[in-house]
Amino acid sequence: MKKIFLLCCILFSGSVILAQLPDSAYILLLNQQIDAYVVSQNLAALDTLYGDDFVFAHGSGRVEGKAGWMKTVSRTRYPMRQHDSVTVERHPGLALVKGRLSIGRIDKEKTTRYYLRYIRLFALREKGWQLISHHTVDEHHL
Repeated sequence: MKKIFLLCCILFSGSVILAQLPDSAYILLLNQQIDAYVVSQNLAALDTLYGDDFVFAHGSGRVEGKAGWMKTVSRTRYPMRQHDSVTVERHPGLALVKGRLSIGRIDKEKTTRYYLRYIRLFALREKGWQLISHHTVDEHHL
């Protein structure tokens, strides 16, 4: 937990420090930060971090584009979205991220807890690294 806090501090401490991080470390931080923004429903920040061509494939088989997922984020309360077992595979201009995401979602009168395994694709674009694809490959409800 201390390492995650330290990494988050680095992420928020400015672009000079961020520019010195290896791309894989930066992608790990960015991956978690995106879900922190989902929890806080920070749509403005998410809008810059998702590519215009962003696609979200849910474990149910439902697929949303950027606008659809942003609408879901705006109306759904997630008290928790925490990553673990994350790996980054770098290619020129691309980063393939695999991991496990533990999620809490508030549904009417209860909190649903589940975890999923995912594959995410980040692309290096003019605006910097952007998430362009999230694909849930396995989902388990607790």
